[in-house]
Amino acid sequence: MNKILVIDPGKGWGHFVSKMYCYQKLSEYLNAKIVFLTKRSTQAADYLKSTNFCEDVIYLKESKKGILNTLDYFKSFIGNVKSINKFNFKYCFVFHPSLRYLLIANFSHSNEIWGLGLKYQNFFIKNDRRLYSNFFSKTINDNETYEFVKKITHSSSIKFKPLYSINESSRDTIGIIIAASGHEKKWSINNYLEIINYLKKKNYRKFLILSGIDQLKEEELIKESFKDELEFTFTASKKIEEVISYLKHCKFCIGNDTGFSHLSVNLDVETLIIYGNCIPQSYSSLIHHIDIDENIKRSSSSINTITTEKVLTKLSEFLHRRGGRAV
Repeated sequence: MNKILVIDPGKGWGHFVSKMYCYQKLSEYLNAKIVFLTKRSTQAADYLKSTNFCEDVIYLKESKKGILNTLDYFKSFIGNVKSINKFNFKYCFVFHPSLRYLLIANFSHSNEIWGLGLKYQNFFIKNDRRLYSNFFSKTINDNETYEFVKKITHSSSIKFKPLYSINESSRDTIGIIIAASGHEKKWSINNYLEIINYLKKKNYRKFLILSGIDQLKEEELIKESFKDELEFTFTASKKIEEVISYLKHCKFCIGNDTGFSHLSVNLDVETLIIYGNCIPQSYSSLIHHIDIDENIKRSSSSINTITTEKVLTKLSEFLHRRGGRAV
């Protein structure tokens, strides 16, 4: 099977994993497996290694910034070129506007190079192989990958497709996503205690608390609040591949707009996502928005305007649509 190179450093692993259905479409259209060149922060190797469209994941060798680190920059550049030239690619696609990544692509053993063509990139990519028509084109932002893959594959739309899926009968856990990449995305832990208590009253007993190393204190608070009443699995001290094995068995998840939220959607798990400073994403029907009120301006503190009552109402409506099925 042919191989293609996709260069996408990612803006964080949540943003990166949310685009996987587009890359699956690209792989299917070209009948080729993808080798990703991306940043280690995307954690891509952990959730793509068993997929049928990904051949390999190469993590970018990164250098320190600044003019004093010029030599280190060139060493990392050469290292990245050597890593990708272990493969022979028919196509290379650059899903990032930086000239640096386009230059890496030009040193790859690829017959055709495609790129976004934003700003200065526009001068170095053929018109039929770029998304943006000219230097002054307006940025599409979060829909760049979707629109570019549509152009490459000559598609009118791209349907979401999860990475994995298991039978409903094997799902016995509720995911509570308390992890957050910053305070602007973090809903109060006291609110989550109320959510867990509400679900306890609905006879849910088994919970996966999706947290990071910064949420160790929150994990302890949850343990102390519910003692031995409920069964909890905590993830702060677990590696991502361990978390995936638990996450796949969730009936649904609810929590912050973070990497775990988009990973759960890509594992075919319905997920209620609480938004604050960011506009909700709608790439899959598995996503259920819990957003700020229309009269609230998005800011670093707007998530704090979302009340527990509002979330409980949304959760109640969601459970009713599911038929009120408890674990």
